[in-house]
Amino acid sequence: MKKYILILLVTFSFWSCDDFLDAPVKSNISTSNFFKTKEDFEMALTGVYNTLTSAEWDAGHRWGNYFEGLLYLGRVGTDECYIIYGDYDQQISNYTYTPDNYIVSRTWFVQYVGISRANTILDRYETSNVKLSETDKNRILGETYFLRGFFYFTLARYFGEIPLVLHEVVDVSTLNTEKASLEQVYDQIISDFKKAEELLPITNTNGRAHKYAATTFLAKAYLQMAGEPLNDPNAASLAEQAASRVINSGSFNLVDNYFSLFDASNEYSSEYIFDVDFSNTQDATHYGGQVGTVDGISTPYDLYWQKVRTCEEFYEKFDSKDNRRNSIADFRYILQGDELVVDRTPSVLENNFFVYKFRHPLNEADRGSTWVNWSNPINFPITRYADVLLMQAEASARAGQNPTSEGLENLNKVRRRGFGVDINTPNASVDLPTMEYDKFMDAVLQERSFELCFEGHRWFDLVRFGKLEKAVKSLSKYKQTLEHTQQAVNFKAKHIVLPVPQDVIDTSNGKITQNPLWK
Repeated sequence: MKKYILILLVTFSFWSCDDFLDAPVKSNISTSNFFKTKEDFEMALTGVYNTLTSAEWDAGHRWGNYFEGLLYLGRVGTDECYIIYGDYDQQISNYTYTPDNYIVSRTWFVQYVGISRANTILDRYETSNVKLSETDKNRILGETYFLRGFFYFTLARYFGEIPLVLHEVVDVSTLNTEKASLEQVYDQIISDFKKAEELLPITNTNGRAHKYAATTFLAKAYLQMAGEPLNDPNAASLAEQAASRVINSGSFNLVDNYFSLFDASNEYSSEYIFDVDFSNTQDATHYGGQVGTVDGISTPYDLYWQKVRTCEEFYEKFDSKDNRRNSIADFRYILQGDELVVDRTPSVLENNFFVYKFRHPLNEADRGSTWVNWSNPINFPITRYADVLLMQAEASARAGQNPTSEGLENLNKVRRRGFGVDINTPNASVDLPTMEYDKFMDAVLQERSFELCFEGHRWFDLVRFGKLEKAVKSLSKYKQTLEHTQQAVNFKAKHIVLPVPQDVIDTSNGKITQNPLWK
């Protein structure tokens, strides 16, 4: 079976693309005899989730999802981290990328892969005679709406105005490639997350969306709308309401051990809301992802690439008593006999500060025989309960242009965990005091960086607050940092949004136009 489609789209789960622009779709399963059973819909839904993690070497999926590309986008090119070597990825970090950058191209492409797969499920359910229980129907459709909203949210935050494709495309000539306004895109995102919130169960299989994952992303979308570039005056109160629904559910709590969230030992804890799941098996039937691998520190074993680094300025911003500062390492591991020890030799480290939040087991026996340098089962946390607490603090303050006592308390709960004191007991040595609106918003933005550093939030946060340029250019005062990254020198106003990939513009024969800032 073959279909020829624009770069904007590819079809669902078990089909693969041979060519970037004109993709023959191969399958031994015909759509005429598929979508007949619950198992068919489950298989197709698995294919939508697979978009988040698929390597797909030939099609380059890994450069547009959390296998690799989205381990750079959203993190590097900020005041949190940068890349010291590479190609497409270092261009992102240094703000030297163009519309031809492969990560930019694949990020657009892969999100529309996911959207196309989700559209197929939604449309085929409407025309199918499949008999599903109400529970199964609601869950499958709820997960599909959630994922479509997720992919559109990713596109909106990176690219701004984009085409909205809401149905399976069986005839390319009928495809409308005109870009929707950013307001229209967010209307669709909100609609999808609302439907998901209504349909999804309160709990679901680990790695799958549940009701409060949808509610959390509803809050996240509204909060982004409340800031730059939309500055929607009604969105902050809606974000606060959604975040409060998650908090008041009583389903989530902060864990005591912060770093247990990032080494695969406690990924589905009381703080877990939604992440991108990777697995790694001893028989090599599944290989994991590269979460942490692109970061890391020097060890005697082949564990980390050490290409994503952080800077001295970020390390200095942490209070020395804040345990979260250990997300950064100013040391390496070396062997003394059979023992691993920390080495801080200045002449060797040359004042480097390593990203060390996602931690692979250091001992070879604990890693497993198939755990090679690029393969590990550490999940990437898309959002967790601490994020929700901080969103409520920000949203409630934005809504009334004044901090609330509840918002301040939620912010301080996150701080207390970071400093290793009781989360629910006020502590004058740790807690932030009552303050005026502007200072509180600065404190929220900084606390989000301390708590969520290297988890892919910083670029979006800085854009929302209108402070990306200031944050990036602040790195220029560090000589060591400037030796590795030129982002402070190269940043321009246009970099608050990604360009539409040139191959998208070319393939659409100009119907999809370049972002205005990039013209």
